[in-house]
Amino acid sequence: MSDDALEGREAEIGEAERARLVSRYGRKLTAGEVIFRENDPATEAYLLQDGRVRLLKHVRATDRSLMVLKSGDLFGESALLDSAARNSTAVALTDGVSLALDRPTFRSMLVNYPGVAIRVMEQLVRRVRDAEDQIEILMLRDSQYKVVSTLLKLAWRSAPTESSAALEIAVSPVELASRVGLDVDSVKRDVQRLRDQGYVRISGERIELPDVEALRRLHALLATKDELRGD
Repeated sequence: MSDDALEGREAEIGEAERARLVSRYGRKLTAGEVIFRENDPATEAYLLQDGRVRLLKHVRATDRSLMVLKSGDLFGESALLDSAARNSTAVALTDGVSLALDRPTFRSMLVNYPGVAIRVMEQLVRRVRDAEDQIEILMLRDSQYKVVSTLLKLAWRSAPTESSAALEIAVSPVELASRVGLDVDSVKRDVQRLRDQGYVRISGERIELPDVEALRRLHALLATKDELRGD
């Protein structure tokens, strides 16, 4: 990127500058579009500006959802490495816009906009933490146990205390399915069971936990069953 491509040294990208970047590096996304495929050569990283994107991994002849990205998220970062290949497939869930940045351009952006660099670093740290959580969840046998464990982890991140007060978690069925490593229909059935039993309430793409302590007790019961099943 030339010196005038990213003028100024602001910590954040202003609206005028963002519009200029979108004009120069923006790529329109269409719902259902495959942005890149697993194992393709990685030449550009993406900073999503508007819309939602799902990352998929092909495992045992099935595409598994890894995560759902929203505005401000980085993806395709393997392009920042030499001779890298895509380690997942990216599919646009909605219409949107993303910045498509090659390695020199992306590095220049991080230097010129420390605020962007900090957000990218925070995202990468969260992804490492989420990957560790997902490994832990995948080791569980029972699907409902996986869902309850994930909901409690998300609840703790929303309010990292031992409070038993009601909490709301912004998570869609697709996002929840990606976290527990199950298909969306299975997750919907487990969430419906939890709702029928009074452990959760559903409002759009938000899940309310009316009694977190009750969900913790259910989690302990499911943990015991899972251990017995493994013996």
